[in-house]
Amino acid sequence: MFNTIGIITKPQDSVSDHTARELSVFLESQGIGVVTESEQIAEQADLIIVVGGDGTLLNTARSYVDNNIPILGVNLGRLGFLADASVGSMLEVVAQVLKGEFTKEERCLLSCQIEENGKVLKQFLALNDVVIHRKETLKMIEFDVFIDDKFVNNQRADGLIVTTPTGSTAYALSSGGPIMHPGVNAIGLVSICPHTMSHRPLLVPGGSEVVVRVKESEEGATVSFDGQTSIPIIADQDIRVRQHGSFIHLLHPKDYDYFDIIRSKLHWGGKLS
Repeated sequence: MFNTIGIITKPQDSVSDHTARELSVFLESQGIGVVTESEQIAEQADLIIVVGGDGTLLNTARSYVDNNIPILGVNLGRLGFLADASVGSMLEVVAQVLKGEFTKEERCLLSCQIEENGKVLKQFLALNDVVIHRKETLKMIEFDVFIDDKFVNNQRADGLIVTTPTGSTAYALSSGGPIMHPGVNAIGLVSICPHTMSHRPLLVPGGSEVVVRVKESEEGATVSFDGQTSIPIIADQDIRVRQHGSFIHLLHPKDYDYFDIIRSKLHWGGKLS
């Protein structure tokens, strides 16, 4: 099923590098080709294995989403929301995957354009979230929110999180947003410390287009993508967010259980009695 596998490691991490070498030896013993350079991965890989954690997988997803290559995540630390195969079970899980024994699911990304006077200035992708927030200051920002060209509201807050279902268990969760199952086709809007208590998380259909227009901020604002890339925003610039046209395809161990991961990560109740 998989003839060539790309391996991506966590940058400047000796544990990740050691684990990747162990994985490479195993794959080559199975007659599987291994590539590690970005261009080779994009052109040759049938599968990408990320040896790192959720952060490394987020970056990998954004980089290769349009190449339509499935991704398997091996987590170096504790169980991850995305990278859910442990180092201890890595070779067993990979052996199962090579035999076609795995669970596969699609995850959507967000495509974001920064615009000014109708002109596109920059474009970004995010698997978790696009976050508009104040700079390192106590002063709030003011912004208008539009959905499908319809005005929704004006807010004064520390910011706004536009999240995918995948990102609903990240920053959005700590800001009071709902948990969205990955199979839900929706975009979430979660205000960060809004000045008015009436603002509540809002879910809109996945095909919606969300526009956030910064109205007032004495020191400007910032837009962050998956918490890994940030750029400054000034008044009257638009942040236009919609679902990206391509999905990533995550592979999980055959006994993958989304709710088991949620229970473990969020310390919910124990096992079924």
